[in-house]
Amino acid sequence: MSFADQLLTEDMEPLRTRLLHHPLWEHIIDGTLEVERLRLFALQDWWLVRQAYRLDALAIASVSDLDVQELLISKLTPKVGGPALLLRFGEALGLTREDFDTVEPLAGCMALTTFFYWMLAYGSIGEKLAAVGASEDIFIQICARVKPALIQHYQLNPEQVEFFTAHDAIGERVGPIDAALLQRYATPTERQAITRAVRLSHEFELMFYDTILAAAIDRV
Repeated sequence: MSFADQLLTEDMEPLRTRLLHHPLWEHIIDGTLEVERLRLFALQDWWLVRQAYRLDALAIASVSDLDVQELLISKLTPKVGGPALLLRFGEALGLTREDFDTVEPLAGCMALTTFFYWMLAYGSIGEKLAAVGASEDIFIQICARVKPALIQHYQLNPEQVEFFTAHDAIGERVGPIDAALLQRYATPTERQAITRAVRLSHEFELMFYDTILAAAIDRV
């Protein structure tokens, strides 16, 4: 079962399939994605990942219910250390810390980031949770697909791809928290709002991956 399936009022499987089997990931799986484009993914994902703590903190600050705050805090804790793992992955591909510090977002990356912040500023509690949670859930599934290929085709070792492995553990701890949180927002109106947030989250994430695949790259 995928994120919030029990609450959604639309079938999200076609969108999820497009995300899971996006050409970006399929090229990694068959070993045909250029290393330069893999570096581009690492940099663009860094732009997004370094917002993660701030996004969770804003979600915590936006609610007054102490039980919900505590659940959100427990959802943040498993993610601690994730940015460092992404840096390690990028360095294994030949990127430097300066590359990460000076990254400029592509349009799709900025669009997804802005969507998250917009939902946190203007969405209902259910929408806030769904917008970020849907993205986290689908990326956990993506990581499980591409990690073996990164080792097989790009001569990386398990430690260098731990950023992708770590998402399995995050999913195991965060999934039940998401389910407990979303059950609090299950009226028909809230379910429609959550469904819209999940759909938009997936659509913006598709845009993010499309942008990476379409961008011009410098071959070194």
